[in-house]
Amino acid sequence: MKLYGTITVDVAGEEILKRPGLLARVRKAFGGDPDLSTGRMRASLEAAAVVDAVRAALTEIGATNAVSLVIDELVVFQDRERRPDDLGDLFLSFHDVGAAIGEFGLLRLAVEHVEAGLHIVLEVQAQTEHLKYEPAVRVVVSGRIQAFEPRVGEDADAYRARVEPLARDRRLLEIPQLSFDSFVVRTRDAIARAMPEARAKVTASEARLVVPDQRRARRAEARPTDRNYDPHDAYYPSPMLGMMSMAMLGSFMMMPGVQTVDASNTPVEASDPSPETESSIGGDEGDAEAGGFDADW
Repeated sequence: MKLYGTITVDVAGEEILKRPGLLARVRKAFGGDPDLSTGRMRASLEAAAVVDAVRAALTEIGATNAVSLVIDELVVFQDRERRPDDLGDLFLSFHDVGAAIGEFGLLRLAVEHVEAGLHIVLEVQAQTEHLKYEPAVRVVVSGRIQAFEPRVGEDADAYRARVEPLARDRRLLEIPQLSFDSFVVRTRDAIARAMPEARAKVTASEARLVVPDQRRARRAEARPTDRNYDPHDAYYPSPMLGMMSMAMLGSFMMMPGVQTVDASNTPVEASDPSPETESSIGGDEGDAEAGGFDADW
């Protein structure tokens, strides 16, 4: 079982146009209006402004346990020792190199946070160039109920014996889900205050149950920009996730508000235990307007 949410942040930008070719210039000379659109936007984002705003927002909600900051291929900060309350250290690491960072392609800032019995991993992703119907900034929030997390030194048999009785109590999902929804909304509000010129919106906040899939292999690693990328799985993969899902399957599959997903976190029909759906779903512009993303977001 996982709790999964996304927040999109739209910022000012300009459309990227193609350089007019000979035919386009001829059409324009004769009063025509050649189509130079590329379907892509360039956002008005600077790395320093993004990091400063995100730091302010995360500090406001108390999520100050930094995990990493990666800008394109540059690892600016990585908390290998899992030190608590080190968002300030991440900020200092960025400003040691920030002056040398001009334009960037993809910025990813991740933190972890514990509250109300939840272990939450949050990743902020910012792109300077993006498809026209994508957001420039996306916040992906993924939570796990701590009661269902494996304990240090706990083997599979001990884990199963401890978790199976818990899985029969729906309150152990309902209360954390309310707490998670509240956290996602508070994150959106904090980002909106830190970036007053932007528009932040919650596009998902739900419980997800992984349907066991024996007929196809789990994808080794999802790209960060994939539509259903899960930062919790990326930073803290759990070897017991499949066993936990099996224990919860009967109790929670038909529970209202629970979305079933495959091993790559792609939503599937509950009646299809072995979906053939690709792990990245491509979306058209109409889907995006309804709150979806393209294959990359």
